[in-house]
Amino acid sequence: MTMLARVADSLYWMARAIERADTYARLLEVSHAMTLESSDANGAGRRTVWEPLVEITGDLEKFLTTHRRADERSVAWFLSFSNANPNSVISCLQRARQNAHAVRDLLPTDVWEALNAVYLDLRSWPAGRISREGVYPFSRQVRRASALLQGLMDQGMRHDASWHFLRMGRYLERAEKTARLLEVKFHLIAPSDPVVMPGADLHQWRSLLRSVGADEAYLQLDIGLGSPREIARFLVVDDRFPRSVAFCLDQVSDAVDALVSGGEMLAGATPIALIAAAREELADETAVPWDGALGVAMDRVQRRCNDIDAAIAASCFAYPSGREGGQQRAQAARQAQN
Repeated sequence: MTMLARVADSLYWMARAIERADTYARLLEVSHAMTLESSDANGAGRRTVWEPLVEITGDLEKFLTTHRRADERSVAWFLSFSNANPNSVISCLQRARQNAHAVRDLLPTDVWEALNAVYLDLRSWPAGRISREGVYPFSRQVRRASALLQGLMDQGMRHDASWHFLRMGRYLERAEKTARLLEVKFHLIAPSDPVVMPGADLHQWRSLLRSVGADEAYLQLDIGLGSPREIARFLVVDDRFPRSVAFCLDQVSDAVDALVSGGEMLAGATPIALIAAAREELADETAVPWDGALGVAMDRVQRRCNDIDAAIAASCFAYPSGREGGQQRAQAARQAQN
């Protein structure tokens, strides 16, 4: 039986919202660590840490309309608890909770309880707590909750259509954000020689790996810290690391194939062709320049992800004219992202 469009929509956007909250918590934690490591936190902190962080999330213009300067206090609040920012962690968790509530009968009870608990707990934080204690306790709580939720979904659900919509949302969000991170980082610290690790920017490249939880996995390759080119290749085309762009797109492709097999998506649907095109581009050495121009290729990956998202919506989340529901939530979420 074909899943209702509003149900598929809620599952998909629930997963995307949880993944986005996890991503921003990671970025906050790493940025805080970089500030502590910086020898000039007052001058360099804004230029190399906090303002670029809001640029990575795509919210710099919105941030500057309400804040005069980017520092740890203002950016941390904007990305964690600000209700005015639809991409703040608390806003993402609120959307995830709303979507989960709409499909509670399809989710393990533990998933709903864990998501509800982390949202209510963070919502109850006093306004000054994150300023007093720093972003580390907040970020760790969000990351652990995300890991718990994803584990509960993977281990506690049948891997049927519901789970595949969750997987599709999680990995498409992750692919887009990894590409976005690489695009901005290569723009800010474009290496003069991509095969040589510049000593002055060493902490920047280490922070890039930590931002996606890749530092230990990368070092296990036993090539030392490598070079900007090797780090970029690892985060883009390594098909065994769960946060590389290629791995995430493969997961989205597998989810789409499963949905087609189960009759939830039409064979030959547009998302299939778009995902295949994106993977072919990543495999083409001439299309992905592993140097300072990588940002152009990563911008193309993000556009591909947005096209895939729109195609999924058209294939699976279509609503009759004038009907209210998940379609409006999806449009609002896309506008928030863009």
